[in-house]
Parts: sequence; structure tokens; C-alpha cells
Amino acid sequence: MTRACLLVAVAVGLALPAAGDDPVAVAPPPREATGPWYVDDTEVFDGLYKRLRHLADKGKCLPHDKLKEKLHPRRARVELAEPGDKPLSPAEVYKRAVPSVFVVGSVYPDPDTGDWLDGLYATAWAAAPDGVLVTNRHVFEDLEEGEVFGAADSKGNVYPVTDILGGDKTADVLVVRVGGRGFAPLAVAARPLPVASWVGVLSHPGDHFYLFTQGHVTRYSTNETDDGRRERWMGVTAEFATGSSGGPVLDDRGNVAGMTALTVTIDAPPDEEKPKEPAKGRRPVRKAKRAQDKKDPPKGKGEKGKDDPMAKPMPAPQPGSVQMVVKMAVPAPALRGVFGR
Repeated sequence: MTRACLLVAVAVGLALPAAGDDPVAVAPPPREATGPWYVDDTEVFDGLYKRLRHLADKGKCLPHDKLKEKLHPRRARVELAEPGDKPLSPAEVYKRAVPSVFVVGSVYPDPDTGDWLDGLYATAWAAAPDGVLVTNRHVFEDLEEGEVFGAADSKGNVYPVTDILGGDKTADVLVVRVGGRGFAPLAVAARPLPVASWVGVLSHPGDHFYLFTQGHVTRYSTNETDDGRRERWMGVTAEFATGSSGGPVLDDRGNVAGMTALTVTIDAPPDEEKPKEPAKGRRPVRKAKRAQDKKDPPKGKGEKGKDDPMAKPMPAPQPGSVQMVVKMAVPAPALRGVFGR
């Protein structure tokens, strides 16, 4: 099953802190006293990578070799917050979640110059006050040599990823620690939401940072992987896309009922084929690594000419060929299963 990566950034162009500081801190993004927060996507993206490169230069991030060593499956010994039971409006769910949702980003050294290149970005959320974040396990797959990670909050503060606390590849969950404290944790729902329940998703799809979408639970499903393990998924209608990997799926109490992971596109077959079922094509929510120069990579190739299936041009859909896109998330029980002793 193909998975996807999504990444986020936050930034405001202020001076970098002293070399001894762990997070690269900035002022809160501008918000009107009584109006909405106007997110500047370019500022968020550029700010994340500017500050993450600074942290990487200072050696603050978990080194690449140690990061890879710590990706083995295990439970994270983290005490989760108690789920809330007070009904909230969608606006209240969004407002409470914003401080707890982060952009996970990576940089890696250019093999020729040693300069830091922009890597992937995705979404994560705080599970404990002492720097514990949760995202998809697939965000940390297919790494470049020397790649290291950090995370930015909604105020533009950027923190280095300093440890991997646990995770489960089959469940597509990874728990990391960043160099920061005082986070507002989101609680994980104690049980699965009933089908048709309301949900909201706060994530970073396609360079649209801190986008809040709403929908409902469509079903729960399971399938067996090639290695005989069993995956479990929660379907939702709330929209998400590339960059949303690891985004919290929130219930009407503000609890995390799931975590965004992948999409499945259902296409109508050509008339002449007339199969019994519509063709199904899994589409990753992966965010391809950014090229550092302004030249477009060759078609069908990623950076530096590497084979990259995500960089290959997709065939143009025929009129009416895409019938629907199914959104799939990690359900709450799978999230809870990664925590504890």
C-alpha cells in the first residue's frame, strides 16, 4: 500500500536566536483582534526551512544514522491526556486544535556542496506537553542520506526532532520528541466514532497550511498487507491531500478520533472494458522533495535525475473518469495501541 508524506512550515522573518537556544523562536503570526488569522503560506513554508537549516547547522537535530536506528516498532511510554466530553462547535474545535498542530519538515545535505536542501513536509500533533508529537510512520520512509527533521508550531517556532519514542509501521503511526516544552496536547478518543459521526481535519494540504475541513465517518475497513499483517482504516469525507499526512481527525469534543494517512481514487473504466467494478487506484498523499534550483526536473525523474514515481506525470483523466476520492485515516484504537508499556 502506497503511503504519503506531508510537510508544513511556519515562519515570520525575525532574527535567529543565540546558538545555545534549541528552538528557533519567532513572534506569533499576526492576527486581527476580532478577525480571522490570514495564513501567509509562502511565509510559513520559507520560515520553516530557514529555521530548520539553522538547527541542522548547529547539530540540534537527531542525527540521520541514529534516527534510522530508532525507527523499529515499539510502544511509546507516554501518558496520554484524558479525552474531553464537552460538546464543542466546529469553530471551538478548530480554535483549540491550532496551537497543538505542527508542520513536520526535513532537510538533507547536498552530496556535492554540503548545503542543506529542503526535504519533505507533513503534519503532526502534540500528544504530551514535553515535546511529544505524533505523525504517520510513512513520513520517515525513503529518506535521503543525512536527512534530519524538525517541526514548527502555528506561531512560527521551529523545534528539532531529537528522539524517536515509538511507532508501528502497520498502523502507520510514529511518535517523536522535539526540543520544546509547554505544548497543548490533544487527547485521543477512548473508542471509535460511530459511522456518520461529524469530524474535522486540521492539516497542511498542498502548501495550504492550517486548513480546516469538515465531514463525517463513512466506514471502517481492513485489509491484509503483503507481509501478512492486518491494517485497519477509518474512512472520512473531510478533505485532505498531499501535505496532510499525520493530521488529526477531530471529533466534536476536540479529541483525536483518527489521523490522516492516504487516499484511494475510484475511476470509471473505459466503456469498451466494461468490468464488473470500477477500477481502483491508490494515490499517495506524499509530498515530493523540492528541487533547490529553479529548473524543472526531467519528466519521470526526481531530484538529481533519480527515479521518482511521484515525479512522473499522471495521465490526464478522461472526462468523467474520476468518480470519487476515498479518504482513509488511522482510527483511534490503532493510535492508542502505540502508547503504553
